[in-house]
Amino acid sequence: MQPQLVMFTVVGVSFTEPAVAFDIVVPRDDSTLFTGYLGVLPAVTGMSDFSGENDHAGVSRIVHLSDGGSFREEIVRYERPGDTDAVGHFDYDVTAFTGILSRIVSEGTARWTYAPGSTGRTHITWTYGYRPLAGRTFILTHLIGPLWMRYMRRSMGTILRAIVDERPTEGTEAAHG
Repeated sequence: MQPQLVMFTVVGVSFTEPAVAFDIVVPRDDSTLFTGYLGVLPAVTGMSDFSGENDHAGVSRIVHLSDGGSFREEIVRYERPGDTDAVGHFDYDVTAFTGILSRIVSEGTARWTYAPGSTGRTHITWTYGYRPLAGRTFILTHLIGPLWMRYMRRSMGTILRAIVDERPTEGTEAAHG
């Protein structure tokens, strides 16, 4: 029997509509968002082996890490929020870990939700689950988990700043919308 996923969740609030937040974050270069943590958790350094545009289920790519490791991501759900009341989803499964992670986990899953909040706001929920290898649940939960949560919180802050920096101004939005 496989160990259950060990889940971690962070939530951030963006002061923009769900579609705008989604359009800024989802297509971004991951190396600008996931920059590692304390030299223990590796940064994303690049991607390769794209199977297509990162805008629909079934697309995959290899993500490369600063420690020389890598993993494969495959999008399992891509639903861009179409209007201000819609919820967006960007979900992917993670497999084929190499490097240090390959000795701790067998697979992972990420679920991103872009849900409307009060007027003009978006609640971004990022849930990440790792399936530990047999006998590694304690290491994942109690040693890596607290660091991973800090890393997720810091990355969410980076994401929220990117949305502020890149959101269209009202004049630009009116010209494009």
